[in-house]
Amino acid sequence: MINTLNSARKSLRASTALQALALVGAGMGAFAAAPATAQDYSQVNATGRVLSVDGAPIAGATVTVTSNEQGFTRTATTSNDGAFRVSSLPQGNYTFTIEAQGFNTFVDNAVGLSQSGAANQFTLAPADGEQSGEIVVTGRRTQVVDFDRNTTGAVINLGELATRVPVARDITSVVLLAPGTAQGDSTFGNLPAISGASVSENAYFINGLNITQFRNGLGAVTVPFDFYQTVEVKTGAVSAEFGRFTGGFINATTKSGSNDFHGGVTFNWEPDDLQSDAPNTFGSDNDADFSERKDFIAQLSGPIIKDHLFFYGIYNSRDVQSKFGSTALVSTLAPAATATATTRAYSCAVNPSFCLAFPDVSLAANLALAGSSYAVSRNTSPFFGGKVDAVIVDGQRLEATYFNTKSTTFTQYSGTSAFSLAGGRYNPITNDPGLPVPANVGGSLIERSGGENYVFRYTGTFTDWFTLSGAYGKNKNRSTTESSAPNFSSITDQRSGTSVALGNTVANTSTAFDNRTFYRADADIYVNLLGSHHFRGGYDREELVAQTATLANGNYQITYGLSSATGTVRTTAAQAGIVTGGTYAVPFVQRRYFQNGGAFETLGEAYYIQDSWTLFSNRLNINLGIRNDHFVNQNAEGSKFFDSKNNWGPRLNASFDPIGDGRTKIYGSFNRYFLPVATNTNVRLAGSELDYTQYYVLNGVNPDQTPIYGRPIVGSGAVAGTSVAGLNLGRACPPLTVAPSGVANCRTNSDGTTPPFQSLVAQNLQAQSEDEYTLGFEQRLGSRWRVGAYYTQRNLRQSLEDAYIDAGVQAYCRRTLSGASLASCLDVFTGAHQYALLNPGQDVTVVLDGAGSTVDGQTATLTAADLGLPQAKRTYKSMTFTVDREFDGKWSLSANYTLSALVGNIEGGVRSDNGQADSGLTTNFDFPALVNGAYGFLPGHRRHNLKIYGSYQLVDAVNIGLNFQLTSPRKFGCIGTVPDAVDGGNSASYGAAGFYCNVDSSGNVVTLGSTDTRALTPRGSVFQSDWSALLNLDVGIKVPTDAFDGTLRLSVFNILNSQAALDFNEVGTTGTGLPLATYGLTSSYQAPRSARIQFGVNF
Repeated sequence: MINTLNSARKSLRASTALQALALVGAGMGAFAAAPATAQDYSQVNATGRVLSVDGAPIAGATVTVTSNEQGFTRTATTSNDGAFRVSSLPQGNYTFTIEAQGFNTFVDNAVGLSQSGAANQFTLAPADGEQSGEIVVTGRRTQVVDFDRNTTGAVINLGELATRVPVARDITSVVLLAPGTAQGDSTFGNLPAISGASVSENAYFINGLNITQFRNGLGAVTVPFDFYQTVEVKTGAVSAEFGRFTGGFINATTKSGSNDFHGGVTFNWEPDDLQSDAPNTFGSDNDADFSERKDFIAQLSGPIIKDHLFFYGIYNSRDVQSKFGSTALVSTLAPAATATATTRAYSCAVNPSFCLAFPDVSLAANLALAGSSYAVSRNTSPFFGGKVDAVIVDGQRLEATYFNTKSTTFTQYSGTSAFSLAGGRYNPITNDPGLPVPANVGGSLIERSGGENYVFRYTGTFTDWFTLSGAYGKNKNRSTTESSAPNFSSITDQRSGTSVALGNTVANTSTAFDNRTFYRADADIYVNLLGSHHFRGGYDREELVAQTATLANGNYQITYGLSSATGTVRTTAAQAGIVTGGTYAVPFVQRRYFQNGGAFETLGEAYYIQDSWTLFSNRLNINLGIRNDHFVNQNAEGSKFFDSKNNWGPRLNASFDPIGDGRTKIYGSFNRYFLPVATNTNVRLAGSELDYTQYYVLNGVNPDQTPIYGRPIVGSGAVAGTSVAGLNLGRACPPLTVAPSGVANCRTNSDGTTPPFQSLVAQNLQAQSEDEYTLGFEQRLGSRWRVGAYYTQRNLRQSLEDAYIDAGVQAYCRRTLSGASLASCLDVFTGAHQYALLNPGQDVTVVLDGAGSTVDGQTATLTAADLGLPQAKRTYKSMTFTVDREFDGKWSLSANYTLSALVGNIEGGVRSDNGQADSGLTTNFDFPALVNGAYGFLPGHRRHNLKIYGSYQLVDAVNIGLNFQLTSPRKFGCIGTVPDAVDGGNSASYGAAGFYCNVDSSGNVVTLGSTDTRALTPRGSVFQSDWSALLNLDVGIKVPTDAFDGTLRLSVFNILNSQAALDFNEVGTTGTGLPLATYGLTSSYQAPRSARIQFGVNF
């Protein structure tokens, strides 16, 4: 900008105008790179250079920086090359005063400092230069490229975005504005997938506090949109102080108080009447949906002690209501005993109105309604939080942040399959919700989440070369699920070939209380030695405690099913009344007892150091960093079952100014990231879990849907019950009071004792890690434009999964044993005896759990070749182009386009193919046959991703905002049951978990019939989703009154009501390998058109 004194007259002297133009031209030709500085979680370092009009550096200039909001002042003196640095400043607006002997003083009172830009260059005019009476040119400020900041992604100021751009009021929608991000699977709440990683590999921080959900990494605690000030999305080239992620790093700051009192109230209303309906799917009756949200937000901030103590507070009351219908479909080709006349009446074949309501069903005319339900949910829990800032003296700062996210959601179920279609069941054609499920049989669900969070932070600048900071905080989160009838069991009827819910609508009562405590200390040291150096180092420690308890309501989860139609029923003379022989399907009931609990501790700590080294008159910056992460996981007894030791992650970055004007940057980096083992692994793998399932003949169903038990179904040769082929039973139930003893009708998964971790976890297990390479350039154009392009490649080094190791043990025994010893080994390790947490594709050292064999208790090293598991692979390559135009009071624009490819045989911590969220414990790699065909385009692959958003000030009182996103399709394969011939039936026990489906002679997937024609159908090779186009528009109007500062805003999301089919049922076979009629049907559409009305009053 150009500062002027006096008012310019209508006509200017030619000499004055030429002098001003000459100054501008000289400044443009002398721009130089800003010295390198590092930014931390919530603060920035103001850097730059002071030059004369001829481009010469001005040494000894005084740079005074004053906070416009909080009044504190910091001062720096320029070095011989004109460089200055003011470290550890809160993000915000500042006044810069530049003074130098022999030059006019320059003042700019509107300098914004943020994570996206804190580097400026100042050009001063000489004090004795010729000046006009009409205009005095004192200097110029130009924002230049931050040469130390090579991090890719975006920094978004929510305070500005919220008033100008239509975006949903949640952190995920904000993150998805950044380049390199894509929307994840609907199963996991459409969370962001960043730089090719799964949605469970991101880290979320707010004011330096880690709020990531650490059970499985899925998202973070919910914080209201209005609490945030900025959100920085780091998608690549992340410096050494940031860790514990292999996806993206979301770093947010909250609002703060200032020397002026500010306040306001905002009301947001998202009415159902302004929301369209997505098309119905085979599982959701979307035209019956009701969704409405009301938010009232009150905010107040100001000084407690002017210039020294400030506060900010927020209270958000909420009323969130939703109603939705669910359906379950069954093939009309099912056995006559289960495809009843009533069921068939709700099929396309005999009821055209059913097909009109469910167009997807009409594509597969053999489908009919098997079950339905309706749910009504409501959450009225408020949020409140605040922040206090204390500036003790200039350079000494304390901050305290507190927020409470406790929340309760109540859900009432109606019209479940416990009722008949004519007597109270939800009708998906008329959308009649049916009769409420009584509370005494589990009609209500209560879900509690959230908790208290707080963080304290100290920053002290002691000299111009030394700064010290420290932080302490806690993040608490609960997640409980309760039923209105904890003594009544959930019942699922699968006799029709699909799952129909009966009984209690809530399967388990579960409680989970998570507590994170963290400590952190960082130091910054600045020295000049062969260039300038900024050394930054620190230590951080996180102590995680997960307390959990899970118990099935009514003690058991009950399921009705049919044995294979080709199975035989074997009985003995003692089993009178049971039909012998035959090849018909036997109705049976299974009841599963599941109990798990305990307190599990996890430790994460890290040391890091980095040197930002600037050379050649600030044209070259080399950032050399290294981080050492250490992770420890404990079981329920407090014993360590995983200790990662040292995980050294280099963070190497370099940037160069090829022209020397501070406007162009070429940069590159190599970085290595590590991900902690999710705490859910402690709970599931190393907990005291009791999990067994009993089987009985089903003799009938009582009026309350509970079973009439027949004789126990036992293993072959037993005389105490019935033996059904294919159920693979034969074990007695655990000797506990809740299980009857003496009857061998159980399948036991875990016996209630804490398992010996030495046999469950590979001794040489390594944490998941990923290598990243970036190469790019950035160019500033004029005073507001910035363009860039960069290439990113990420390669997964190793991943964690649990897998059966029997194949490796068999090979080990064959090499080391013979005769009876070998036979005893092979008798125990038959293919699915022992599993362990390991790194797929690497050798495994583990203690063998083979009771009854000669190798029991031995520590063995099983080679990767013997295990037969391939290396876990995931490769992400992308080219991103960005254009940004800063808001000037009239208009702004941000656009980015990413061309990418994501291939591999593992998605990451979750599995979108089948909805598994057990990080490290999915079905991936459980057997080698389950990995056959797994390599291909992963669920997060999106070839093209275009995002454009911005705003235009139509007139002073009217603003128009736009947000457009265009995304290419996701690719799908076919998931089915692995044929017995592939691996002897080991994988078949998992049901549809591999990549084998029935195909015709042309290779097309078959969804009808009873012929087994299974073949390999590789991941991402069969079909793809639709292109997704999203256009959001809004209009904001300033209320024409001087009585208050009021705004009225209408935001319309998906204004064209695009209905892209985004997610599909990818399962193509039944558990026995036969074709599945629902394969390929849409399970999720793009969110339909909706609107938000906002009214705000501020002062």
